[in-house]
Amino acid sequence: MGRKPTSHKLVKECIYTALMLLMEKQDYEKITITDITRRAGVSRMAYYRVYQSKDDIIKTHMADVFDQIIDQAKKQEFSTEEEFFICFFSTVQQNTPLFINALKANLLEFMWRKMKEYGIALFTAFYQPTADAVFLNYRVCFLRVGFSTLPENGWKQE
Repeated sequence: MGRKPTSHKLVKECIYTALMLLMEKQDYEKITITDITRRAGVSRMAYYRVYQSKDDIIKTHMADVFDQIIDQAKKQEFSTEEEFFICFFSTVQQNTPLFINALKANLLEFMWRKMKEYGIALFTAFYQPTADAVFLNYRVCFLRVGFSTLPENGWKQE
């Protein structure tokens, strides 16, 4: 019984990695499910057990990254905003290929919506319970601007 979640997790990771590697070499629109499953070494049936579409691969993984950031924010007791933002942007930097490929896949609108949704959850966890809506919106905008520093947008990656 405990085997299924582990195997799903492995299949998801293989499929995600396969898509990221394929996107290095060809346009997102031209990549087929067959291309992804061949590269990942999984069957189409396994693919459709964990994902509904190519977009779903990126969206699911992006949500996982944001969940990871929120978990880190809740576990750590940051003493300054600087520590909080360093945690956030270092996690984003570790996942730069995901966010660059989301842009290539024309998922910018989805990414901004998730940024706002997760940003509010992040700041609510960090600034609890003193934050008001205007304060949170300014900070979410700050996080969004941080995404414009991705290497694909012309900024140097350290």
